[in-house]
Amino acid sequence: MSSLYTPIEIRKIKKVNLRGGTIIDGFPSVGLTNAIASECFVHSLKTELVAVLDSPGFPALSIIRNTTPNFPARIYANEDLKLTIFASELNLDQSMYYSMSKIVLQWAVENECELIISAAGMPASEEDADQVTEAQVYAVASTEQSLKRLANAGVPQLSNGSVTGIAALLLNEGVWMNFDVIVLLVKVLKDSPDFRAAAAVSETISKLVPGASCDIPSLLKEAELIEKNLRKIRNEQANPSVRIYG
Repeated sequence: MSSLYTPIEIRKIKKVNLRGGTIIDGFPSVGLTNAIASECFVHSLKTELVAVLDSPGFPALSIIRNTTPNFPARIYANEDLKLTIFASELNLDQSMYYSMSKIVLQWAVENECELIISAAGMPASEEDADQVTEAQVYAVASTEQSLKRLANAGVPQLSNGSVTGIAALLLNEGVWMNFDVIVLLVKVLKDSPDFRAAAAVSETISKLVPGASCDIPSLLKEAELIEKNLRKIRNEQANPSVRIYG
């Protein structure tokens, strides 16, 4: 019998103690907010590459940084903060969302983590356009415990709406498993760049995870380049060839 979804393999590099910790989902599924925010934490905190992800469903892609080839889907960790960061440049097909959400949950269970944080863009309506001058963050949570986390951090909850992509699957499974999942939704103008939304998400994550800091000024300074490179990589997946960029 064929599998209902494409398998994803976790190739572990180093064993770390992450018990009681938090996972940041950095897989872009709705916009690039997640990917940029995760990059900010990877570079702002002292993190180690502890695993890579591989799958026959992934595009044939290697990310070259400082002359070193990298898998396009990686897991970083800060053992002191008990923090895991999933980071990726992959433009996953929607058919891979289910598999990826299962892998994030698998990592959470195997490493006894307590919280998963994901994020997605939420376009402002036309009637809100005149009032929205910067990215606004709302949140939805899977459990009473995660709702308390939001209240303690002063993050407003989304009363009505919908969530899509990997974040949605994580949220639904969190409800089913009674596992703490928080999805941050960024209300932004249609033409607003993703890196400003990522800065707002990063700031909110810092409130939810003690000790997890992101260098927001540097993010705002450098994230435009990060976003351009991520978009170049997305274009490369659609038009395979060798690319060189800074």
